Amino acid sequence: MFKPILRAPVSQSIRSLSTESTKKVLPNFTELPKYVLSSVRSFPSLEPKSIIPVSRKFINAPLRRDILWKAVVHEANAARVGSSNAPGRSENGLSRRKVLPQKGTGKARAGDANSPIRIGGGRAHARHAPNDYTTEIPVKVYSSAIKVALSDKYRNGRLFIVGGETPLEECESNVTEFISNDPLAANQFLLKHQLTKTNLLFIVNEPRPNLQDATESNERIDIISKEFIEVRDILRSQYTFIEMDALKYLADVYGKEN
Repeated sequence: MFKPILRAPVSQSIRSLSTESTKKVLPNFTELPKYVLSSVRSFPSLEPKSIIPVSRKFINAPLRRDILWKAVVHEANAARVGSSNAPGRSENGLSRRKVLPQKGTGKARAGDANSPIRIGGGRAHARHAPNDYTTEIPVKVYSSAIKVALSDKYRNGRLFIVGGETPLEECESNVTEFISNDPLAANQFLLKHQLTKTNLLFIVNEPRPNLQDATESNERIDIISKEFIEVRDILRSQYTFIEMDALKYLADVYGKEN
């Protein structure tokens, strides 16, 4: 009786053969590590407390400007209100009578004053509110954009992970929260780390009232919850502070294997 031969999928066979051939040609060939090490810091001193492994594909992805551009355009289109309601030719309110006689003036033929080519005329093909300007983007592409944006901050040393089990001192915190809501606390933090003239982004896991009140008067500081973070927010900031629980949330939502 004929017995079928069970074989591995073609893609797996090709992948294994390519790896074996690469090792034969390059005996010192080694695969890249699956994880990168990142420091976990205390707030507001930003002193490192421990080191955690983070997936290389999530926080050390290669730079892809094309993916970032697609994500930014998608977010900008979704943010448009779409309330424009320009008057069309029939809604401009001017007379429908011809401006000039058809013949006898020696000038070019002209229609009514509502013509779109005339000053004060109606809009050609006018839109009527509400207008929908949203554009679609694949979920995998947008997830890749989030990973690319965070990876760029990580490689440039501008991503700070705040968390841990126990703070270093009593005045420290495991989350991005000040002890008081006094703006002086925020000013001291900015002066200590030389961040007075930089755009900062805080990605929080829960609302932080002291952080919100202390930085309310500073237009360069943005505080965004983990559920509402966008690629534009990460790119706009010069330094990004993210809580560990918020990082885990983003890794669960956007860090899945494509």
